[in-house]
Amino acid sequence: MKKIFAAAAAFFILTGCGQVGQESLPPQETPHSVLTDGIMNCRILYRMEESLLLAGEEDDMAGELILFSPVGIDVADEQGNTAQPSQLEAGMTVQIHYDGSVLESYPCQLSGVTALRITGTFESLLPFYLDRIDELYKKDAGLNEGTEKIALDLTGLTNLTEKEKEALCYVVGCRYEKETFQSTYEKLCEEGQIDREEMYYKDGMILSLSSQERSGQRFIFSAMKWRSGLGAIGYQDAKAEQKNGQWECQIENWFIS
Repeated sequence: MKKIFAAAAAFFILTGCGQVGQESLPPQETPHSVLTDGIMNCRILYRMEESLLLAGEEDDMAGELILFSPVGIDVADEQGNTAQPSQLEAGMTVQIHYDGSVLESYPCQLSGVTALRITGTFESLLPFYLDRIDELYKKDAGLNEGTEKIALDLTGLTNLTEKEKEALCYVVGCRYEKETFQSTYEKLCEEGQIDREEMYYKDGMILSLSSQERSGQRFIFSAMKWRSGLGAIGYQDAKAEQKNGQWECQIENWFIS
């Protein structure tokens, strides 16, 4: 029998953002339709210490962000051999067995998880871009002072799916404990958050990422942190290359304004 529990019940299995580095925000309540049957196929988008951020692949849960901890459950590899929770990482597809209940929260949470089996792999650049955002955030830290919001402009990012962009936004908000959302300079001006004449984001910053079309195991990308017309830092045309299954990058020229 399918059941739906309120977000208040979420406390007994997960700690939400509290496991992403210094993050401490809990999953947020949100209306959510639940249609499940006890087995969920998912993609692991990001590993957060003892918790995993996943995207559902079932028709009824396709694209839904899911947060759960694999600690204390049976974990198996693709051959059915016993595996450790520490072996689970971004870029794996998994099949999860649970009691058919989904907790109403954001991200949503599966109740009564008993087993997880690795079913395959896929390529995910989400961890790569999280590292680039972390570098960007720490550069010229004075630009961060007094900010309460982070607007992520990912409109020019061609090698992340929309669900990966949503997951990126969620993790960034948890990591820096700031209100985080996707937006653009133009939209923020239209909303009155940025004054076009003053060109200053009083209580926030824009972190923008863009990429060019991939060529084999390489692609070019750019990034910028913007606080005002005279307060920005970033770089253009950095080179990313996949070596031994890992994405590495070469950033040669930072600009500061």
